[in-house]
Amino acid sequence: MKPNVTPNVPWGGKEVSSVCSNTCLYIMAEMELPTQHRVFDTDDSDFESPTFQSRDLETLEQSNVDGQYEPMEADARNREHETEQGGTRFSDFIPLDFEEEEAVEEAIRRSLEEETVQVPQESRSIKTLTTEEITGIVKAHSEMVVTEGFRSIIVSRRNVWTSAIRQFRRPRFVESTDMLYVTFASDENTTEDAEDLGGPRREFFRLLVKAIFQESGAFEESPNGFIPRLNVSHVQNRVYRTIGQMMSTIIVQGGECPALLSFVVLDYLLTGRMFDIRVSPEDVADVELRDSLKTIDQATTDDDLQRAIESCESWRYQIEGLPNPVTMDNIFHVLLQRKSCYDQLAEGLECYELLPLLKENLPLRVLLEMPKVRSDLTADVVATLLKTSYSVLGSNKRPKEELMVVKFRDFLNSVQEREVEECLHGRTLTEAEKTFLRNLNPGHILAFVTGSSRVPAVGFQPGPKLSFVHNENKYLPVAHTCSNELEIFVNSKNLADNDEFEYNFLVALMNGANFSAV
Repeated sequence: MKPNVTPNVPWGGKEVSSVCSNTCLYIMAEMELPTQHRVFDTDDSDFESPTFQSRDLETLEQSNVDGQYEPMEADARNREHETEQGGTRFSDFIPLDFEEEEAVEEAIRRSLEEETVQVPQESRSIKTLTTEEITGIVKAHSEMVVTEGFRSIIVSRRNVWTSAIRQFRRPRFVESTDMLYVTFASDENTTEDAEDLGGPRREFFRLLVKAIFQESGAFEESPNGFIPRLNVSHVQNRVYRTIGQMMSTIIVQGGECPALLSFVVLDYLLTGRMFDIRVSPEDVADVELRDSLKTIDQATTDDDLQRAIESCESWRYQIEGLPNPVTMDNIFHVLLQRKSCYDQLAEGLECYELLPLLKENLPLRVLLEMPKVRSDLTADVVATLLKTSYSVLGSNKRPKEELMVVKFRDFLNSVQEREVEECLHGRTLTEAEKTFLRNLNPGHILAFVTGSSRVPAVGFQPGPKLSFVHNENKYLPVAHTCSNELEIFVNSKNLADNDEFEYNFLVALMNGANFSAV
């Protein structure tokens, strides 16, 4: 029924009640609610569950007792005068009988069953891009937005987050689009001896990604990835905006991608349609809250739902007033409650025009989104990246270098299979060495050589390589991170049929945290 009234006729609860039957009334709102939040389960259902309606019903009943609600008969008499004056013919609105109402309800249910729920995550239905294609797009974009100059930054290894955010919050620092030139400080008075031709910058970005998600206090981890933590101080100081600028800088200037965000975070950043995003309890970081939301989702009866909600006293009243709070509670806790954090993050990602690039090329969301199956860097990938370069003269020495290649590949495989400690069973290892071996993976070796534990979005420039140098006096591998080169020394000690080469590599990795002259 569509009332045929003039625009100046006021409509309230009394007017609506006069044209509806005693059973139900369906109202099409001017602002349409997203499809997945509509509820047409029974005639008693509304956009709120019966549990959340109970307090409102008590208020209405009390109003009737206090005489604040006029009977419908009086309403009808009052409107007869309006009909004579202004053109609303209430006799045109004949309530549906029971069979007609049943037919309407069945039609609505069929339409909802046949309707395809909108999925705002456009990336779910778009084509994927190969790693080479992604690298090409990001590299071309980087060449357009990054200028040729340099801006210096001194970073403390002991406190990467504090020293980094101090630099990024300088107005002139952020306004510049020059490449970063990074110098590491070991302490207040000592800086590391290294010229930044790419290696220190990549290492800084790798440490900064870790600091953003583990040390900044701005994020918390859910089973589906990291989401912004509601940190009032960070919102007031616009820290999330600064973090967005950091992430943009990391990606376009050749750092390993901060691909740790939950997909719902990317959905909001790319679409802005909060109420169209499908959020589940698995997107909630707090374990206790996540369990209570799961209990509500799994409730099959009104009694189960009532008990589940009553156990959520810490937050149940926070979401009253939302359309259908039972299905929107996840959105509230993950998105709505933290909207200011998301908006600041999006503002920061405008730096280097990164966010517009992601919106134009939706598959690029993998630069920020935690993959569903997180795969570690494999030994084969590292070996492929490190192209062999024979840096000595004389073909008679080639067999020794080929033997070193075999020993290096065996070491990579033992790292991947967590077998290095077993290979060194003949040695008495320190507790520090044992702890280091338990966490060692092929990514550590790539980081030792290049400063980055993963391949950056723009790729490595120049490409990593493995060089062999004949020298009987040097045994520990040496990494030149600016040229992405790993030098392995060929000599009788490293070629020996024992664990000497593996142990020398372990010592080099454990002591390779700082840059120094070779």
